This record gives sequence, structure tokens and C-alpha cells, in this order.
Amino acid sequence: MGRVQLQYVEPMYSTYHWMANSGIPAKQNATSDNWFYNNTVEWRCTRKFLQGFTTPEMSLHTGSIWSMPFLEKAGINTRFARRCALDLIKTMLDDGYYVAFSGVDDYYVKGKSWYQEQHFNHDGLIVGYDDDNDTLAIAAYDQRWIFTVFNTPQECFMEGLQALCEKSSYGGIHAVRAKDEVQELDLKMIYEAVKGYMSSNIETYPLTDTGTANGIVVYDYICMYLDKLADGSIPHERRDRRIFRLIWEHKKCMLGRIRAVEEKCQWDDSLSTAYNEVVALADKMRFIYSKFVIKYSCKDLENIQICLMRMKELEIQLLNVFAEKLLTELDDEKDS
Repeated sequence: MGRVQLQYVEPMYSTYHWMANSGIPAKQNATSDNWFYNNTVEWRCTRKFLQGFTTPEMSLHTGSIWSMPFLEKAGINTRFARRCALDLIKTMLDDGYYVAFSGVDDYYVKGKSWYQEQHFNHDGLIVGYDDDNDTLAIAAYDQRWIFTVFNTPQECFMEGLQALCEKSSYGGIHAVRAKDEVQELDLKMIYEAVKGYMSSNIETYPLTDTGTANGIVVYDYICMYLDKLADGSIPHERRDRRIFRLIWEHKKCMLGRIRAVEEKCQWDDSLSTAYNEVVALADKMRFIYSKFVIKYSCKDLENIQICLMRMKELEIQLLNVFAEKLLTELDDEKDS
């Protein structure tokens, strides 16, 4: 009988489980934030919702355990672990590894978002176990749709895993731990990413296409998505509840990025201070949207659209200054 509880630190992103599955172990590396600052300037959405799809599928281009070279990974397909998964999980945790899993049906996992409501092949991160209570500690979205750590019976987890295995639907169980590899802040990489982020528009990503749109134009497409919710083209019960969490997390990361560059380059903090308004607007929007999720109101959607356009205006202004100052730094590095 044993008990292990690994440290839980709030990840940079937790809108989707696959982001948190990497973001929590990444925090074991004191410089991991720099990886996010270098690599997650860009965001994206799809335009399929213009043709009847019910979500803009907002996401990042990167951020899984597979995209972070400073994360150590070792795992096994659930097909071959369906009888011994618990022993493997406990051994991984005993050795100090977080356990990222996929291929487990939420319907059976007590405490998870779709528990006893809907069969859903889902993922998450195991951060501990307690044999006295026969539980696993999981970092995931719970039944309140809040990302947190909660305990679930070990037998429930195994039932969810084996249920999908019986349908030949397999996932993985992966031990994940951060290496002690310093992640340096890369000014050139950030500069190029910011310039790319700022360069998109409706001409670049036209309304007639259904593919991915990147960069600043995503603001416009999210406003169009809200129009679809307002006119009923997308039913209220099918709305995507994740959008404004990702926007908020993306803006918090951008603020952290600006602060990190200010510190590295010994600038004053005027830029990050001004960017605080963008983060505050993102925070305001997610609370308005949470109200809309509970009780439909077109006025809430209009208020969010006003916030989105104000955020876009501020970002264009502030990130152009940010890019100009970065270019000056890079030019100075060349001359020195």
C-alpha cells in the first residue's frame, strides 16, 4: 500500500487537457516559461463554423508533450496495458513522473466532466495515487467544468480504459518529467512570430474558405462566431465553452512574454503596463461568456464583441511597438 502526490503548479495553458498534460510537468523546469514565450505567440481558429460547424476550434499550433524537447517521455499503448495499467501508473508516479493518459472513457471516471452523462474518449494527467483510499489524483476538467485536481476511484479509471479497449479504441499511458535543460528567451524567434501574428487579415484568410485562420484576424472570426450564436445559426446548447478561456490564457502568456523581454533587454515596464488592459478585457469577456452559457442573452454577446474589437485595437498598437523595439535590439546585437 502506498501514496504519492506530485506537485501541482498551474500550467501556462489548460484550455485543453493536452495543453495541461505538458504544461504541468514543464513547470518542473524553472525556465520552461521561456519555451512558451518563444513558441506560442501564434493562435488559430477554423472557419468551418461559417458553413454550419458549431465551433471555431480555437487552439495553439503547438504545446503538447511531443513538441517540448525538454520533456522526457516514455509510454505504452493502452492495448498492451489494459490489464496492468494501474501497476504501470503507480510505478511511474513512484519514480517521480507525471502520467499523461488518453483513451479513457469519461463516462466511467467519477469526477470527470462527462461522468455518467456521455461516452467520451478523453485524456488527462495523473498526479498521484492513494492506496489507502484506492484513488488516483487527476488534473482535468471536473463535473463543474473547472480545471482542477480531484480524486477518482482506481476501479473507475480502469473501467473507462478497458471499456474503450474492448471497442478496439486505444490511447496511451506516458510517463512525463522535465529535464534540467535551460530554455533561453529567443528574441529573434519572438520577433518573427509577432510579425507573423500581426500580418493576417480577411484577404489572407477569406470568408470563402473553411480552413485554419491564424494571427490577429482570429478576433474577427470570433466576432462572426458570436453573430452565429446570436442569430441562432449555432444553437445555444452547442456553443463552445472553451473559446474565451484560451483567449485569456493567450493574453496572459503574451503579457508574460513582454515582461520577460523587458527584463532581458532592460527596458522600462511601460509596454507591459499598457498591455495589462488587454488581459483585463480578456478576463472580463470570459466572465460575461460564462453568464451567457448559463442564461442566453444577445446583449452579453454584443458586449463581448465590443471587448474583442477593443483588444484587437490595443494589440495592434502595442505589439507593433513591441516588434519595433525587438528589431532595434536585434540590430544592436548585430552591430556589437
